[in-house]
Amino acid sequence: MPKVSVIVPVHNTAQYLNKCIKSITNQTLKDIEIILVENGSTDNSLELCHGIASTDERIKVLHIEEGDLSKARNEGVKIATGEYMAFIDSDDTILPTMYEDMYTLANKYDLGMVNSNFCRTYDNKENVYPFSQSGEKRIVSAKEMVTLAFLGKIPNSACVNLFKKTLFDNLQFPEFVNYEDRASVFLFMSQCGRGAVIFKAYYNYYQRKGSIIHTKEYKQYHDHILADCKRLEFIIESGMFEDNEKPIVAKGCAKSLLRKLGHLLITNDDEHKEEVRELCRKIVLIPQETQLTFKTRLIKRYIEKRIL
Repeated sequence: MPKVSVIVPVHNTAQYLNKCIKSITNQTLKDIEIILVENGSTDNSLELCHGIASTDERIKVLHIEEGDLSKARNEGVKIATGEYMAFIDSDDTILPTMYEDMYTLANKYDLGMVNSNFCRTYDNKENVYPFSQSGEKRIVSAKEMVTLAFLGKIPNSACVNLFKKTLFDNLQFPEFVNYEDRASVFLFMSQCGRGAVIFKAYYNYYQRKGSIIHTKEYKQYHDHILADCKRLEFIIESGMFEDNEKPIVAKGCAKSLLRKLGHLLITNDDEHKEEVRELCRKIVLIPQETQLTFKTRLIKRYIEKRIL
């Protein structure tokens, strides 16, 4: 059994793939398997995957006719044989010690998850580090990990986490939606038993024009709002948080929800009018004592008067 299975969804990223895979094969942790899940590419990504796989016996190629990022991840997990699962997008790269550092910690303390962080890498610009780079390693409970994620202290991306394979017995990534990590990674955290956080950026997240996260269309806002609602529902209904904790933990989700709703209200068109009204009704999920900014209070008040 490999220590870590690294699952790489591949879709029209042939120009980035060699660099991505090299950063994985060069990991100081050698006992890994690499699963390239090619889905629906129209460039030569599939051919390139097979060519790369022929150079390293640890690499497998899985082809699916139709899918998205989450579908590719889920299908990769099904054939993975590792003790832990890791994910990397095929246009990004990772530092050489990422999986050794994370697996060593997970194995030592029998952890369900290990979280690290990333840097945003821009062409001809300095790297941006959104999270602490202290290097601290902290063992945390599932509740502490979820709280850190909801408070924005650690990232939500699946790609900066190491997941025990057994977590996927009951959970998977939501398919054919955007912001799938925001809607699901906290659920894995909630089931991890104990986890760890490493305050260090191992993952290089390249900022490309045209990527899903940078395409601002109605569906992006719609799916982001639904992810925020899923988080708020969890805070209210899961039983993980006491009543006095809920407004504190919900603060970030509430602000995000209201900002996205505000945008849709401003840019609303007839095609999505009724759907936007239904989304606006989701503000009832925000706990009463949640502290909001002046702008988000105005949005909430407007929705309450005009739509609810």
